[in-house]
Amino acid sequence: MIMVVTFQQEFRDKISSFLAEKGYEVCVPPHRQDVVPLVKEKTPLVIVLDMYVAEPSGLEVLRELRAQNYRGKVVVLAGTSVSTLMSQAFRLGVDQVIGGFQCTGGTLNVDQVESAIKMTLHSEIAKCAFELYEKGGRKQGSDVDNWIEAERQILKVQTSLPSSVPTGIQAKPENVGEKKTKSKKKSPSKAKRS
Repeated sequence: MIMVVTFQQEFRDKISSFLAEKGYEVCVPPHRQDVVPLVKEKTPLVIVLDMYVAEPSGLEVLRELRAQNYRGKVVVLAGTSVSTLMSQAFRLGVDQVIGGFQCTGGTLNVDQVESAIKMTLHSEIAKCAFELYEKGGRKQGSDVDNWIEAERQILKVQTSLPSSVPTGIQAKPENVGEKKTKSKKKSPSKAKRS
């Protein structure tokens, strides 16, 4: 499970929808104060944490998570204006940083978020892939299949096509309404002429 913690509704929706569409199980705490209790309940593999959150701050959230013995991976969203906090964040155990955007007007590359999540779990995926290789009788030429299966097992990514509405989101922020997906209208096929 991937937990997404950001005050920016646009980023929260964009990351959650993207990951859910890719088949990940995604959890969004209803409020920043709910992060630690929800982490205890859901035990996410990775938390995507925006360092710009306030009351509590991203750094305070991270500090509390580590104080409560959360040993999962943490990917932080951070721009240059929070660079002074990053040394403290790294001491608390940040695994990856996605930076370059500011708290207003920035852009976020969701593919970069997914890549950062996979990078944080690289060693666990590699270990699982090797175990699959061993269990498979050390069959040569199966490394890609073993890696894909290891990724699926570690990340618990669904192998079937996701539905049009993401179902993996466990909790939603209080101020986010239901998003309706728009389906493209297909034009009726024209009658065949002879």
